Amino acid sequence: MPSSSNIATPMPSPTVMENSVHVDPAVHIITKFDHRRDELLASFSNPDFYVEWLLIGAALALAWVVALLVRKHVQKRLEAHPPKHIDAEFILGPLSLLGPVLALLYLSVIKPMAENFAVIGGDGTDGMIQICFAWLIAKSVLLIVRTRPVAWFIAFVIMLVGVLRATKFIKSVVAYLKSIEFDIGKYQISMLNIVHGIVILVVVFWIAGLASRTLESFLRHSSRLSYNARELIVKFFKIFVYFIALMVTMSALGIDITAFAVFGGALGVGVGLGLQKVTANFTSGITLLMEKSIQIGDLIEVGGITGRVRQLNIRYALITTSDGRDVMIPNEELVSTRVTNWTHTNSEARIDITVNVDYKSDPDKVIALMLEAASENAVCLKDPPPSCYLRVFGDNAMQFMLTFWISEVRDGRMKPQSEVMIAILEKFRKTGIGIPCPAANNQIGNL
Repeated sequence: MPSSSNIATPMPSPTVMENSVHVDPAVHIITKFDHRRDELLASFSNPDFYVEWLLIGAALALAWVVALLVRKHVQKRLEAHPPKHIDAEFILGPLSLLGPVLALLYLSVIKPMAENFAVIGGDGTDGMIQICFAWLIAKSVLLIVRTRPVAWFIAFVIMLVGVLRATKFIKSVVAYLKSIEFDIGKYQISMLNIVHGIVILVVVFWIAGLASRTLESFLRHSSRLSYNARELIVKFFKIFVYFIALMVTMSALGIDITAFAVFGGALGVGVGLGLQKVTANFTSGITLLMEKSIQIGDLIEVGGITGRVRQLNIRYALITTSDGRDVMIPNEELVSTRVTNWTHTNSEARIDITVNVDYKSDPDKVIALMLEAASENAVCLKDPPPSCYLRVFGDNAMQFMLTFWISEVRDGRMKPQSEVMIAILEKFRKTGIGIPCPAANNQIGNL
């Protein structure tokens, strides 16, 4: 009879090892893998194993064939009768989910029968149902998410988790990743935290980007809000959602986000002491966007510079002058100094022309000719009509003022003013009305 020392020590069961706190997680995974391998090899000698997987294979094959036939039938119908109001891909896309849905349905039907032939406690059917469910979710993600790298990343993570759950390795892998730790300062971060952080970073930032793009698209097509209000809301919403996404990712990594309170306080002191001008321009930019006193396309005059507003940024406004220069004016200057906005309420503008006429001319005839010259111009508005007045009795001439309105000041005032002045000069010459020469010209002629 062999001695007791020759008796082999039995291998600890996975249950005992899972409850032990002293087992290395890497050893745990290897032991679990060996245990599952031994179970699988032992099942190969049992005919019931092949019956169970034959039922599973038949269910999956039937689901694939039915889904393929349905998709081909629908595709032929769409080619013969194309839809008028929707895209064909809008119908064919969701049909890609039919395969995993039918697989789940058929596996649920054959599950009671397959469990009668199960060798490893029905793990085969249950595991395949979990994989098909993960497959359904992954296909849905690929169908919904338009950003392909993000969609494939999320689908890969879902399928990986599904396979680990189906093979019952999920707890061992989680324990192994949790055992690998790094010390960063006073924080201890595990590999599991890093994996969670990467997944959450991709998902949360994608959701933040999607939310900001959706809001931006909605606001840009909304007629109830002005351009300035839409831009202000979009900018603040983007900053807010990405800040929240960053905080969620930091929390997933195990970093105490309350530590940012000290950084925020220091940043506030820095802003108050060293960034006064930047802060003033930032606050002034928000004020301009909210009160809508200056908007994109307005013709403004500030500090001797006249031009059209091309951009309204948080720090400055970009003005394009009539000679093609781009001038960046700080927002603080637009708020604290006097600004002339030629198009704040409307784009109409008045043009004044002063003409000196000698005393030999008939004042009524002069007024009629000047009004006629303005009315004949194409850009002169009929309402309000042009007007002309005798303003001053000078030393050697009577001074008349002609005023008329144009509809679009953004097109410029010099061209219509020049055209009307040329028309007045031609009419005066034809009718013999004289315009006295300036005194300076007379002096030059006498030299």
